[in-house]
Amino acid sequence: MRTDGADRVPRATPAVGSGTERPTRASSGRAGLPHQADGRIARGEQTRRLLAEALVDLVDDGASGPTTRQVADRAGVSLRLVFHHFRDARGLHVAAVALQSERHRDTLFAIPPRGPPDLRIRALCRQRRLYFEGLAPVYRVAAGRPGTDAALRDLLADDRERMRTQLAGTLAPEVAARGPDAESLLDALEQATGWEAWWALRFARGRTPAAAERSMAATAGLLLA
Repeated sequence: MRTDGADRVPRATPAVGSGTERPTRASSGRAGLPHQADGRIARGEQTRRLLAEALVDLVDDGASGPTTRQVADRAGVSLRLVFHHFRDARGLHVAAVALQSERHRDTLFAIPPRGPPDLRIRALCRQRRLYFEGLAPVYRVAAGRPGTDAALRDLLADDRERMRTQLAGTLAPEVAARGPDAESLLDALEQATGWEAWWALRFARGRTPAAAERSMAATAGLLLA
C-alpha cells in the first residue's frame, strides 16, 4: 500500500542547491491532502448522523415539530452547521427517518416457511409492528413537512422490496399453491401488511399497536384461506 508517496522518493537525491532536485510529494506539502479529505468526509458524515439523532431524540421526547434551532442545540452545534450539511429542514427530516429505518431493520429477519401458516403470519406481523412503530414517530413529523412525500416514498422503497421478499419466503408453500395467481396473492399480501396499511390502521383509524397487528394478521390470513 502506498503511504503519502514515500515509495516514490528517488534513491539518490541530488544535493540541495544543485539546481537538479525535484520536489517529492512530501516536500511539496501535498502528501496529506487525500487523508485530510477523507477525514473531512468522515467528520461530515458523523455530524449529519449527530443531527439526525438529535431530531429523533427530540421527537421521542415528545416534540411534535422540532425546529432546526432545537435540533442544533440538542446536537451541540451551530445552526449554520445544520444548513451546511443539509440543504433544508426537509433533508434533515428525511435523514432522521433513514436513521430509524437503519436502526430497526434487523427486526425484519427471515422466518422459515415451516409450521402452521397462521403462526408464521402472526410472527411476520409482530416483526412489522416493531419495525413500523420504531419508524412512526419521526415519520409522522417528517411527513407533515411540505415537499417530503416523494423523498420518503423513495426511502421506503427498499423496505417494500425487502418485505415482499420476506412474504414470498415465509409463505412460500401457500404462495406456490396458487400457481398462476401467485403474484396476485403476493401483491395483496404486500398491500395488507405494508407501511400504508399500518399507517391507516394506526393513524387514520386510531387503533392501538396491538389492535393494528391483529387486524393485519387477520387480513393476511383471509387472503391465504
